[in-house]
Order: sequence, then C-alpha cells, then structure tokens
Amino acid sequence: MTASGLLIAVLILGGVALAWSALMGAQEQARRAAARRCRDLGLQFLDESLVRVRTRPGRSRSGRLGLVHWYRFEFSADGSRRHGGMVTVAGRAVRAIEMEPWPEPGSAEEGG
Repeated sequence: MTASGLLIAVLILGGVALAWSALMGAQEQARRAAARRCRDLGLQFLDESLVRVRTRPGRSRSGRLGLVHWYRFEFSADGSRRHGGMVTVAGRAVRAIEMEPWPEPGSAEEGG
C-alpha cells in the first residue's frame, strides 16, 4: 500500500470512529434525559434502554448543521402497562421529550 493510500485509509477509519462516537454520545444523552424525566414524574423507565428510530440531517438550536436523532423508549406508571416516549437529540443536546398519556395510579381508567 502506498503512503497516500495508507493516509486515506487512516482518514476514513478516523471519520468512522468520530461518527460512531458522536452517535453513542447522542444515544447516552437521550437515555439519561428519558430516565431523568421518568424519575422526575415518578414513573419507571423500562428496560433502561431506548431504540434509535430515525436519523436525519438538521440544525441544532444554535443553527449548526448536524444530525438529529429520534429515540423511542418505554415507561410505566404501575409496572405492568407500558407506554411509549420519544427523545429528540440534535448533536448532543436534547431538543424534546414526548410521552404518551398514562393513567394516574388508582384512576378509573387504570381499573383501580
């Protein structure tokens, strides 16, 4: 392999590693934000995990071009029924957390 070929290979691998690191950082920010929101609302963050459902180019609040990721998670108010939520992350900043409505413990909708 020539020196220029080696340099190109190293640059490509470096770019892939940088992209992977950014993706993992965004996912960790989303996981922490979802867990914190559930804890603050007295809910259970189920499975301590989330799933990336979409990634698209977009802009951060400061206007910088980058990737926007959407992550889905599940939570429960009573430990038996699951409800869904979505965390949107631009770069490494949480842009939004949306949660499906859930019945309050002991409500008629819950059956208690």
